[in-house]
Amino acid sequence: PILKMVEPMLPGPPAVTRLLQALGRFPRKGCYLYGGKWMAEPVFPEGMKANGLLGLSSNQQFMGLPADATAKPGDYAFLRPTQSEAVLQQFGSIAVFSGGRIADRWPALPMA
Repeated sequence: PILKMVEPMLPGPPAVTRLLQALGRFPRKGCYLYGGKWMAEPVFPEGMKANGLLGLSSNQQFMGLPADATAKPGDYAFLRPTQSEAVLQQFGSIAVFSGGRIADRWPALPMA
């Protein structure tokens, strides 16, 4: 889930953040996700991207968003895994996202 929405600022002089935002190197809007260091590609909300300037955390991960993003705390972010299916049992059922909503839930395959 999305924990909080922010207008991100880098540590240091605000002018550095504004310059990087003007150059398109740092987002004007962002969110923090529960957990982090996911081995996965962002899918939803549209335009969500990891940002290396704030670094990674296992507790909460910052993700940049487009300026017109309408996400809010409590909404769900979706990521497409890039890692082995061996870790899927840690997460319970898989939410099938289709047509802008969760359409079904699939159980993860058991370990053989």
